[in-house]
Amino acid sequence: MKIVCMESRCKKMQTYPFHLVNVFAESHFGGNPLAVFPNADGLTDEQMQAIAKQFNLSETVFIFAPTDANAVANLRIFTPNYELPLAGHPTLGSAFVLKQLHDLPSHFVLNTVAKPVEVATDDSRVEITIQGYKSAKSQRSKDDLAQASGLSVDDIADCGYFMNSGTQQLLIELTNRQALTQLQVDSQKLRTINTDNPFKTTDEPSVYYWFEQGEEIHSRMFFEQNRVMVEDSGTGSACANLGAYFILQNQYPVTKYILQGDDMGRPNRLSLKVDTAQNIFVGGNVIEVGNGAFYLP
Repeated sequence: MKIVCMESRCKKMQTYPFHLVNVFAESHFGGNPLAVFPNADGLTDEQMQAIAKQFNLSETVFIFAPTDANAVANLRIFTPNYELPLAGHPTLGSAFVLKQLHDLPSHFVLNTVAKPVEVATDDSRVEITIQGYKSAKSQRSKDDLAQASGLSVDDIADCGYFMNSGTQQLLIELTNRQALTQLQVDSQKLRTINTDNPFKTTDEPSVYYWFEQGEEIHSRMFFEQNRVMVEDSGTGSACANLGAYFILQNQYPVTKYILQGDDMGRPNRLSLKVDTAQNIFVGGNVIEVGNGAFYLP
């Protein structure tokens, strides 16, 4: 408990420590920023949502004591507007912070709302294992997808796929790298396409564009927030969904290197592997850039 005095008035404030980390970062100011609250017990859903809105990052993660003996912690992941059942960079960032704070073994399990997630750590590098997915082919034409993306039909490689290996997104493969730089996403048209999504938990669409070039994949990810399409610099859940797509297409085992965030000046580097048992591995480097205390009345 902290006592804060302002204008001769003293208020007792609850204090919650937090850590700021960049996930999928190869440099100090690269990667996807994340706020991690390692001791969130006592926070309500309303308080967590308000804190996530205050930080205004793509996600903020809150760590609770585990509800079963198989995991070291339970995670709750919030965007500024809603809770996510699972997200990649919050899970990796949480694993990194917990390992630093508690000297955990190199392998452990974290519970997310969607499913338990196995974690492997090696210094600043963290990798999570995702198992299982659901998929549905979009019935919209390539012309519909092109119009919603601000591209020509020739830029669209195939129909879209709704994929959900923990969090749902629409995946759209492109035929060329230049198309990624020319995206003009129309949120209203994407909302219309998203009405066919059998996995949607919100009317706000999220879409992942990707272009495969040998062992490298260039990608961009957009999601709607406050009626505006916002770009995410590094998306582990979409990387996992891409792994699920490769399984769906019987293109595994496979290893890919994901380049995301370059088109918005925030490079993220993700590793993707799918093994013969259909396990999906998503990994990246984590850098801590700060820490502090958050006050609640």
